[in-house]
Amino acid sequence: MVIYVPPKPKDFKGNFWKTKDFKISIGKITDKNGSEVSEDTLTPMGPTPKPGVTDLRSWDLKLLNRYEPFYAPFCDMCCLCTYGKCDLLEKKGACGIDAEAQQARMMLLVCCIGSAAHIGHARNLLEHLIKKYGEDVPLDLGMNIDIETPIMTVVVGKKPKNLEDLREALDYVEEQISHLLSACHTGQEGNSIDFESKSLHAGLMDNLGKEIGDIAQIVALNLPKGDVRCSTGRTGTRNH
Repeated sequence: MVIYVPPKPKDFKGNFWKTKDFKISIGKITDKNGSEVSEDTLTPMGPTPKPGVTDLRSWDLKLLNRYEPFYAPFCDMCCLCTYGKCDLLEKKGACGIDAEAQQARMMLLVCCIGSAAHIGHARNLLEHLIKKYGEDVPLDLGMNIDIETPIMTVVVGKKPKNLEDLREALDYVEEQISHLLSACHTGQEGNSIDFESKSLHAGLMDNLGKEIGDIAQIVALNLPKGDVRCSTGRTGTRNH
């Protein structure tokens, strides 16, 4: 829990006490049952921390039914396995997949490729910064930032304190990308909407991975933060 106290006074005088240069230190805060109260316990955990590939599927289907995806056809063939090449023009492939599902599968594969590129960069960046500056670098983004990691806090269900805490989220992201990529293998899915749901999940992991890499470099390399710097001026009306 964060408690704000006034700046350290240089002198303190009272009817029975006189001192100089003292500090106020607040230790553990407990509730009426004696249990320690932390900042994390003040916010209730959501229903799906670290959601798996199918945990948000019902929400994905609502979005996909309302906003139907459109694919511009780029190939009528499937060349991803040794059963083929398979011509999918008004027919199914050797594994039973049709042209619509194949288009969605290729889109999932493209999403995984792009996400892996960003996540791989975030992993390399995070490990390099931890090796150079240490894992205890605090996540301080400036006095005007209330939530340092909005995506990670919502998806993972954890508010990180330092660079080491970012590793947990990045491990989760890499695990999910592995599951998503495995769904592109022959015979894993037969419906286009299942591939499309997984593409949305890949996009979520992509955004989380980019947030981790971005925050890591901001706090470790002291890049511009959320402090507002502006000059004050005088406004008014002028008669002509």
